[in-house]
Amino acid sequence: MDKFDWHGLWVPTLPPWEVVLRASVIYFFAVAAFRAAGRKELSRYATHDIVLLFLIAPATRQTMTGTDTSLTSGLVALSTVIGWDTVLSHLVYRSRRAARVIDGAVRCLIHDGTLDEAELKKARLSRDELVSLLRRQGHEDLGRVRQAFLERSGRVTFVMDDVP
Repeated sequence: MDKFDWHGLWVPTLPPWEVVLRASVIYFFAVAAFRAAGRKELSRYATHDIVLLFLIAPATRQTMTGTDTSLTSGLVALSTVIGWDTVLSHLVYRSRRAARVIDGAVRCLIHDGTLDEAELKKARLSRDELVSLLRRQGHEDLGRVRQAFLERSGRVTFVMDDVP
């Protein structure tokens, strides 16, 4: 049986600043890529979405830490990603402008009962998908919807007419 390598377990082969830089680049690339994919894509989890989520970590691990397998570099990379996520969360909380840039704007899909086809197209949401989302909330008729919004979270919020 081989002797346990305590030194290799903790002593990184890459300088911590390089791991921070690598993790930061990967984090901001992933944020931009998912932002470009659109909120609708993140609000529903199809099989391929779940597969993507599972493959992100192994696909980016070596990019963040290189060939360094030390716990120290792994912890530095993880701390960097969590740190940036915390910073962006605070930025979005404190600034509407930052929220629009990072999370996107709230889109009005239906206004005063009129479906906005252009906004629906920008959201990459079909009329059938919108009706399906409406049915999930216990309604069937788009004509009874006064307003519908695609929220920053990717969910669609419906404001119904008061008339039954």
